[in-house]
Amino acid sequence: MQEFSLEKISESIHHGRTKLYFKEVLSSYHNENYRSSVVMLWSVAVCDIVYKLQSLVDLYDDSSAKKILKDLTAIQESDSKSTAWEIKLVDDVFGKTNLLDSSEYENLRYLQKQRHLSAHPVLNADRELHSPNKETVRSLLRNILEGLLIKPPFYTQHIMKEILIDLDDSLAVLNTRKKIKKYLESKYFSRTTVPVELNLIRSFWKLVFKLENDECEKNRRINLNLLEVLSTRNSTELVSLISGDKDYFSNVSATGNPILCLVYFISKYPKLYEHFNEDAIIKIKHCIATDDVGKTIGWFEKKA
Repeated sequence: MQEFSLEKISESIHHGRTKLYFKEVLSSYHNENYRSSVVMLWSVAVCDIVYKLQSLVDLYDDSSAKKILKDLTAIQESDSKSTAWEIKLVDDVFGKTNLLDSSEYENLRYLQKQRHLSAHPVLNADRELHSPNKETVRSLLRNILEGLLIKPPFYTQHIMKEILIDLDDSLAVLNTRKKIKKYLESKYFSRTTVPVELNLIRSFWKLVFKLENDECEKNRRINLNLLEVLSTRNSTELVSLISGDKDYFSNVSATGNPILCLVYFISKYPKLYEHFNEDAIIKIKHCIATDDVGKTIGWFEKKA
């Protein structure tokens, strides 16, 4: 088995300044300056989080990222010598965005503890400075690389508004499923996490299969195509998502294009059919029995 290479994976670090700073971390590690490597790694990780938040603000006007950076600046201005903002930054990013999952958050907190031990005159029973061993430092380097540094900026829970505006403006251009898929994955879904995408499925579900106002009708086809892209990307989690909240996902329109779109959607993902409440099943069966298009695409009902 090929050994994991810190140098090789560090070439995939997303932000240019982070990549430059990380070279100093690696230099300290290879020269066996393990305390210095840990101290610098924490600084690089914190800076990288700030860069990612700023990217979300600059590119997408993300409100969560904007609020976190505003709070960070206020703490720094009130006490320029305090490092309290560093921990608050990590906590806020974990709690208010989807940039970090639980394991990545815990890895950062462990790194912070090791950084504290390495940066301050913490003496052991023999009056010696704390010194992390090579294996510990290598593990920290790998975890932070894979869990943070090589990742592009991820969207937070406020992505939906941006997508809705974008798709509405791009209706004329995104006139085929292939174009929609390519566009969405390039601009959005290459930067999102699974939790964000599952939240989007939940939000767009109501727009496509429940609401019947003029705005929803105008964008129903393109929003349905978005749901298809997301559902294909998260096919493993899709059934659990539906079955885990049957009442929400069964709350669909009884008539018109919303229920017809749902029949079409289920024809693409037939395993979902058995996970709806009985009231939704009745609506779906009625559409299949009375609509000419429904009769054609509702083949899954006969196999249920």
